[in-house]
Amino acid sequence: MAPFVVRRFLDSLTVLVGVSFIAFAILFLSGDPTYLMIPENYTRAQITDFRHQMGFDRPWYVQYGDFLGHAVRGDFGVSLRNRIPALPLVLERMPATLELALAAMALSLAVALPLGVVAATRRGTLIDAASMVGGLVGQSTPGFWLGLLLILFFGVDLRWLPVSGRGGIAHLVLPGVTLATYSMGRTARVVRASMLDALGHDFIRTAHAKGLSGAAVVYRHALRNALMPIVTLIGLDFGVLLGGAVITETVFGWPGIGRLVVNAIYEKDFPIVETAVILIATVFVFLNLCVDIAYGYLDPRVRYD
Repeated sequence: MAPFVVRRFLDSLTVLVGVSFIAFAILFLSGDPTYLMIPENYTRAQITDFRHQMGFDRPWYVQYGDFLGHAVRGDFGVSLRNRIPALPLVLERMPATLELALAAMALSLAVALPLGVVAATRRGTLIDAASMVGGLVGQSTPGFWLGLLLILFFGVDLRWLPVSGRGGIAHLVLPGVTLATYSMGRTARVVRASMLDALGHDFIRTAHAKGLSGAAVVYRHALRNALMPIVTLIGLDFGVLLGGAVITETVFGWPGIGRLVVNAIYEKDFPIVETAVILIATVFVFLNLCVDIAYGYLDPRVRYD
């Protein structure tokens, strides 16, 4: 186990370096942020001096090397717009994004797991067809469009729920449902497919022959053996939810990392965007490492050589 964890940790570091390079390259190609930061009455000489002071006139590989060298020491630079360290500014918004992503994940699993199990155990029935059509619709619905519909219906017309800001559970309902819809549909379809595969194995027929109840066969035997792809999907989905929160947070005015990144992109605040991307990538990579380790506990046949 230990050599496997070390290898995966080194692989994770490589992934994070690659993510930081791609993000930096895209930001560098988006243009020079100098003109967004200086007053309109600056002369050409003042603009040149300002660009030199900020280091924007250096080659891209020098700027990236400088950023990477400081990042490994925990220094992600200073926000170009707010003039404060970028890392604390991003970490300040992280709890709001995690709260939204966890709520969406909990809602997705609470609906998708039983829905997928019921669809698999009633294969070919109207319930099966309806659940799969619903899952397909959930996967196909654009998040920003769904969010606007929920705001219009539940917030404007019925006035049941708040439509923006972060507060109590009521503020979490609409953005949580919006963010969870895609994951909910995909998870339900994967649960159904995995359960159908598990229900076709010989040990299920043996369990029935031993006189076990239908619920015991489904939940104690079939579902446990169907968890491998589901666990993988949960690990991937959480990273998708963190990334997808950018749109949801913008629509609902949720004060998380996604909204901060959108504003930073408009203002070409490179340190904020880089810090947020690396932080989200770190969470995503860590979760996938946890999923790999969990395989050994879910399936004794898995070996870490």
